[in-house]
Amino acid sequence: MNYVVACVTLFNSGADEVMLRARGQSINNAVDIVERLKKFQKNLLVRNINIGSEDVTRPDGTRASISTIEIALKKE
Repeated sequence: MNYVVACVTLFNSGADEVMLRARGQSINNAVDIVERLKKFQKNLLVRNINIGSEDVTRPDGTRASISTIEIALKKE
């Protein structure tokens, strides 16, 4: 809920667009945040969604690919 409040605050302070970015298991949270924001901001438009992956090195030295998402939200 903290991210929802942060986004609402940004929009209320004059921001026309907010970008949510998430990686790995946090992608579910980003989608949930957008759905909750739609309830608070009736004039919210999902402008763009980009998906991808990043190569990272884990603490044990192995390399892994982690999914990413960027969701651009615009206030109409």
